[in-house]
Formats: sequence, structure tokens, C-alpha cells
Amino acid sequence: MQKGPDQEFHPVVFLSKKLSERESNWSVTEKECYAIVYALEKLRPYVWGRHFHLQTDHAALQWLHTATGNNKKRIWWSLALQDFDFDIQHISGASNKVADALSHESFPESAG
Repeated sequence: MQKGPDQEFHPVVFLSKKLSERESNWSVTEKECYAIVYALEKLRPYVWGRHFHLQTDHAALQWLHTATGNNKKRIWWSLALQDFDFDIQHISGASNKVADALSHESFPESAG
């Protein structure tokens, strides 16, 4: 999102990716985390070297900067995100209508 001349935030890019069969079996938290990792990989040229706010309606992602324990996948993702200077802000789903509407699987399989 970027603030426009009207001082309102507007989306500047939308990304999507179909999950593999293995990925579709992940927990919701793992899918949400993977979405962040995937997006930052794609948007690296635009956000690397800049501080930015990552907003999510999934409160469980607060651990991203401090992953510990023995979940290798989550630790790997946390390490992959260390190149970026961001903070995580939890926002309610009601405040995140644009992303929430796009994240639901309400589209037919044949739709692009």
C-alpha cells in the first residue's frame, strides 16, 4: 500500500501463487508466513534497504523476527527475512478489507 495524493492508502501491487499439494497441508500460520516470505522475495528490489511496516491480520506472525525452537521451516523463514528492515503490525481483518477479499478461495478453479 502506498499513500496517494488524497492521503489514503492504495494498493500498488497484487501477488498470488497457487500452493503445491504439500504446501496446502501446512497450518494457517505457516501459509500466512510463507505468503510474507514469497511476497518479499518478489518485491525485494522495491523494499530492500528501506524500513517498512508489514501489516497482517494474523496475530500469530508476531514471532517472525524471533523464531526459536525446533521448527526448521519457521526458523528458515525467519532467517530469510533478516535482510529486510520491517516491523510487524497486527490489524484486524475488518480493517484489511482489500487483502481479506482477495485471500478467500471464492473464485472458480478455472479462473486465471
